[in-house]
Amino acid sequence: MLARMLSDGVRVVVAGGVEHWVRVAGAGNGDVPLVLVHGGPGESSYSIEQSVGDEVAKLAPVVFYDQRGCGRSARPADPSTYTMERLVADLDELRTALGVERIVPWGASFGCLLAAEYAVAHSNHVEALILHAPPITDPLHPGLWTMRPGAVDVFLTPDERTALRTQLDGVTESIERTVAALGAIAGSANAARFFYHDPANIPPDDENAPESNLEMAMALVGNERTDLADDLAALDLPVLILAGLWDRHVGFDMPRDLATRLPQATLEIFDRSAHSIHDEQPGEYVEAIRRFLVR
Repeated sequence: MLARMLSDGVRVVVAGGVEHWVRVAGAGNGDVPLVLVHGGPGESSYSIEQSVGDEVAKLAPVVFYDQRGCGRSARPADPSTYTMERLVADLDELRTALGVERIVPWGASFGCLLAAEYAVAHSNHVEALILHAPPITDPLHPGLWTMRPGAVDVFLTPDERTALRTQLDGVTESIERTVAALGAIAGSANAARFFYHDPANIPPDDENAPESNLEMAMALVGNERTDLADDLAALDLPVLILAGLWDRHVGFDMPRDLATRLPQATLEIFDRSAHSIHDEQPGEYVEAIRRFLVR
């Protein structure tokens, strides 16, 4: 019932001493709101909000917000607050400020980690979970960042591939290898193929899109909790997992294996998408969420 207190529009919510940009859409459509927990770390909710956000808001109330230091939210005075624990606390303060008792965290990429950590810490306030390309692994998996150079290598030109392999020769630290691989794909003529199955689906440049917060990214990359999957599997919670078959950024095996472990998981596979499912198969993306919400 508390969710009916929501009203559409943009507002500022202070959480953890930081002003957070928040937008509510579809406040009259149902009771339990979806809260979009964006990826990165260090990106914003802008991309998904602009693509499928308002279509999803026709199905249920949606709360879009940018995490501390990201997008349209303020940067904290103390960058040491870029921690998962603080982000979980921010999300709960946001929920409380909006007068909402229960939410459906809708995580995208890195945001799935935050959404899952929130569900583990505050299961009494979570109705269900939506996880788009979740990089959540079991403790025996080598991890997303360890696999990054191999995922990037396949898309490089022969010269770029040789340069990356030379650069990584003798480098064993996973974050250093990750940074090198990301630098290689960012400068590659084939960069688009890493994020999109069909480069024709790439949205045009948008001058209003917020810049990434690299300081936050470097504070959080590689700090994933290895037993998160175990803790999430212990929750008897409906979970929708959205996975692009051609996703090289997170991969397909992690979402698939996570769905196998969770007691109430629904796995939706998008066979014409890579990481950015919302851009490549937007209609099917919204329909998968609709089916899940009316289950």
